[in-house]
Amino acid sequence: MVDKNLLYNFDVILNDCVKLTKKINVDLLKNKTILITGSNGLIGGFLSDFCCFLNDNFDAKINIYLTSYSDVNNAERIKHIINRDDVKYFSWDCSTKIDTNNLSEKIDTIFFCSGYGQPAKFLENKIKTALINVVGLESLLKIMYKNGGGDFLFLSTSEIYGNPPDDMLPTPETYGGLYDLKNNRAVYNVSKTMGEVICKEYDQFDSMNIKIARVALTYGPGALKSDTRVLQEFIFKASRGGQINMFDEGSSIRNYLYIVDSIEILINCLFLGKYLVYNVGGDTEPVSIYELAKKIGEIIGAPVYKGKSKVEFTKTAPKNVGLDMRRFRKEFLNYGNDLINLEDGINNVIKWYNI
Repeated sequence: MVDKNLLYNFDVILNDCVKLTKKINVDLLKNKTILITGSNGLIGGFLSDFCCFLNDNFDAKINIYLTSYSDVNNAERIKHIINRDDVKYFSWDCSTKIDTNNLSEKIDTIFFCSGYGQPAKFLENKIKTALINVVGLESLLKIMYKNGGGDFLFLSTSEIYGNPPDDMLPTPETYGGLYDLKNNRAVYNVSKTMGEVICKEYDQFDSMNIKIARVALTYGPGALKSDTRVLQEFIFKASRGGQINMFDEGSSIRNYLYIVDSIEILINCLFLGKYLVYNVGGDTEPVSIYELAKKIGEIIGAPVYKGKSKVEFTKTAPKNVGLDMRRFRKEFLNYGNDLINLEDGINNVIKWYNI
């Protein structure tokens, strides 16, 4: 029975870890020393839980290093695993160079999940946003290279594509994107692009296996209640206020990808992929923002009302977001047979919040 007094229901995460073990080869992660940055976020947090799950249930013998901007007492997403014997946690402002004293042994694999994925956050912290994807990133790459190399995954973003023209939707990895200095989101997508360039340079060394993941709209249990992205906001509005009042008509199109399916792509890309860059997004259920609100409203039992204006931080958001997943699908033929659909995924997020 779910305890409604708890902020989060971690049983949902546990069930998703079981699902993921059926989608990937868990041997890819065994016996490695793994560093996960941004471990207090959605993707980093799930990867952290998954590594612990593998140690507990598959005798994976993973040596786990976790870091985020939060100090040890405020790392809310992963506080249940910080004190485990197989976990070493340290706080790091990764807009600065990493303190090598925090890494007492050679790291085999790094999942670089740092950065402000929420528009409200990266618009409030523009300079720090840029430095995370340049200074912090390069300092980790340099350490890995000096210590003999390893596997490195950089979480980039689909926002580097800007607002693609209709003939570039869904958007392939080969599309160069559109740069606009006046765009209030430029610091986010341009710094991610610079991060990709840095990764490409380090990938030229034989000892370095680097992959770049252009992630779009990964969602699922694990997002904190402070998360202000659209899907979470609709759930909070419906559950707390009994209705969803939208800022505009919600005509923009999105294609969401559930966290388990996203992590499946990330792990396979890193260890088995033959390309440097991969799109990581949904390609089966395009939905308008209004349709998303309606779906959440129907599940919770809340009416939805369209608005007429846009708030500032969404004004320059991409109109339509849809990634071409053919590169990954052609390489990994088993992908897509059992994707979690949007309705089931939303229900899991609602369970995570104990709503």
